[in-house]
Amino acid sequence: MHVPDLLRNPAKRFPDRVAVIEGSRRLTFAEVDRRADQLAAAMQARGIERGDRVALLAMNELEYLEIQVAAQRLGAILVPLNYRLAVPELDYIVRRSGCRLLIHGPGYEVTAKHLGVGDNLHLGPTGHGDSYDDALASQTDPAAFGPLLADSPCTILYTSGTTGRPKGAVLSNLSVYARCASNALELRVQPGDVFVQTLPMFHIAANLAYSFTYVGATLALVREFSPPAVLAVLRATRATHVLLVPTTINMLNNHPGIDEERFDDLRMVLYGASAIAPDVLRRAIEVFGCGFLQFFGMTETSGCSLLRVPDHDPIGRPDLLASAGTDAVSFETRVVDQDDRECPPGVVGEIVTRGPALMVGYWDDPAATDEALRGGWMHTGDLGYRSEEGYLFVSDRLKDMIVTGGENVYPREVEDVLYAHRGILEAAVIGVPDDHWGERVHAIVVARPGHDLTTASVLEHCRGRLAGYKCPKSAELADSLPKNVTGKILKRELRERYLSTGPA
Repeated sequence: MHVPDLLRNPAKRFPDRVAVIEGSRRLTFAEVDRRADQLAAAMQARGIERGDRVALLAMNELEYLEIQVAAQRLGAILVPLNYRLAVPELDYIVRRSGCRLLIHGPGYEVTAKHLGVGDNLHLGPTGHGDSYDDALASQTDPAAFGPLLADSPCTILYTSGTTGRPKGAVLSNLSVYARCASNALELRVQPGDVFVQTLPMFHIAANLAYSFTYVGATLALVREFSPPAVLAVLRATRATHVLLVPTTINMLNNHPGIDEERFDDLRMVLYGASAIAPDVLRRAIEVFGCGFLQFFGMTETSGCSLLRVPDHDPIGRPDLLASAGTDAVSFETRVVDQDDRECPPGVVGEIVTRGPALMVGYWDDPAATDEALRGGWMHTGDLGYRSEEGYLFVSDRLKDMIVTGGENVYPREVEDVLYAHRGILEAAVIGVPDDHWGERVHAIVVARPGHDLTTASVLEHCRGRLAGYKCPKSAELADSLPKNVTGKILKRELRERYLSTGPA
């Protein structure tokens, strides 16, 4: 079976429409289509064959889309790299995946020299390796490439590694196509829409961006998140959709002058990656005045459950603001016990899902693949339950659950209460060793500017709002919380820091 690549259809239908924008640079669909063919031919001339891995180390550059399409057409496997990783971490990934070519963006020349990849192309005027633009220009008569095989590997997305070494989730051409089709249907994407991508393209969020490309919408890239940069792009492009995460939503909520901004063209704010406190979401709905849609999923699955626009009703259905919604198109999602038996409504279990958008496995790790995809279901490691109405509620990560005195405490529930404190900007809850209880609930909070926050007020705020065993028994103030590039708080790092130094 064959599937279409990301670009052929929109390039035929809308050749002169702008496909991608980054800063002052822009390319039409016809230009990206031509450049993708040139790059595929250039890679082939350098000895890259079907199944070879090609690494990409760059911020959200204009060329990101054409590089992914070129790899698809050649049958190579693109390995996007997290540019915030240290050289040893990047070297682990390129060696583990066996990359034969590295394409890198401006600013990563030194890093490129230290990675174990024999052949390099660099974006921009100078760099380590041959010029990307020269490689394209050398292909004046690009070769034709055949149709895409649905089951051929297309991309390896490495997980964030929040619980250990990152694993490479292998997506086939069918996986990518199914993700794009599901997203486009759910979001009702139209040709002419403008999607603002604020997350790094090495992340699962790239699949959401490509969903807009498939339909003929414009992709506007933000190279690196900051509230002024995002607001400038929203204004300049008259964006219809923007992707954010809870951390960046919270930053925009608190940005000076945000209440004077107008978002007349914006139809939908899309968000995901981690849990969002209902109070933060209520404020965001006031700020943006448009529809909101939440994705629940992971690198291995994409968005398998959605809380759709009509369900974001702070007045009529405030209870649903804490929900992850219902199954996305093409997904079947369940909550199961430790024996993979479906749990009745209200009973907490592990969230599992299946469908054509799932990864096909972890790169070079059959044991981890068999464990994660038991019975054809992706075992997410997230805990949750179904309501009687069928809505999915995520309790927490299985690894983050705290067991104190024999009782299970889900940090997200405690964090939601903490975010309701007017003096708290950010919060994280972890379990720390306790001689009496085994573990105790410990809160780390960042104060909102201008507020005289104390640990005593934090602990007092939780009393009466939570059962006694759920209340933090200790708390600390921090200047910031460690996060990965998607804004997800790194609780593993907080636990390790506590064990090595104690509370800050």
